[in-house]
Amino acid sequence: MFKLGKIITKYKNSFLLFFLILLSFLTISFSTGRNNFSIKNMGTTVFSIFQISISSTGNFITNTFNSIGELKKLKVEQEVLLLKVQEYQIRDRNFIELKKENNRLREQLDFKSSADYNFESAEIIAQDPGNIFTTFVVNKGSINGIERNMPVLAYQDGLQGLVGKVFEISTYTSKIVLIIDDLSYVAARLLDSRYDGLINGLGTRHGNMVMNYVSKNANKSISEGDLVVSSGMQSLYPRGIYIGRIRDIKIPEWQTSLVLEIEPVIDFTKLEHVLILTGEK
Repeated sequence: MFKLGKIITKYKNSFLLFFLILLSFLTISFSTGRNNFSIKNMGTTVFSIFQISISSTGNFITNTFNSIGELKKLKVEQEVLLLKVQEYQIRDRNFIELKKENNRLREQLDFKSSADYNFESAEIIAQDPGNIFTTFVVNKGSINGIERNMPVLAYQDGLQGLVGKVFEISTYTSKIVLIIDDLSYVAARLLDSRYDGLINGLGTRHGNMVMNYVSKNANKSISEGDLVVSSGMQSLYPRGIYIGRIRDIKIPEWQTSLVLEIEPVIDFTKLEHVLILTGEK
């Protein structure tokens, strides 16, 4: 009896289900007014119920597997679409870069056609690891007619700006030293007030320079933001090339001249192409 009680307790849900099925069958039989109740009919009914349950379970499993298959298919399609989107994004970026490159080259061509000098266009291909902030290498050399100390300019944001000069030459490449190098000196002139001075690079990352030997009398007629150009007093750089703008004005009491901090008009960190001045037209 104890074991029978444990069995009933363990499978009480199953017994309850069987009892409910039997009760439903008896109710249906009596409600139809028939008295032809038999074990055979009851067995058929119970079997039919089990068949329906099994069929429903099978359909559920089949639909589940079909859904999983559809999800995998959708995931594959999503990955393909994402790859296409990435491809289109890369193409769009390349198109934008080509458009910018085209605009830069068009500006250089327009500048070259209107300038009084002959230029050789060159592309920056490397930076000197020993002096990474103030020198770089271009893809033109002696085979292209490049010579040492030739001035180097760039056309950027609508301005022609002084970049530096050719320092070393090989057959196919040249090393350019920038005007921000601490060994670089450029004879300069304040564009509006016409005061002269000498610009010297500081050799620092931010790229500023100093302009010395500017008369103290210039303090009354200059201000921050004024443009500075090459004076042409040296044979190396032509006259009137933009160099930079005044960023700060210092008036040392023990000196007879001003000291001006100059910010270059050319952003050297964005340079990709330069123009090497090869001679007058």
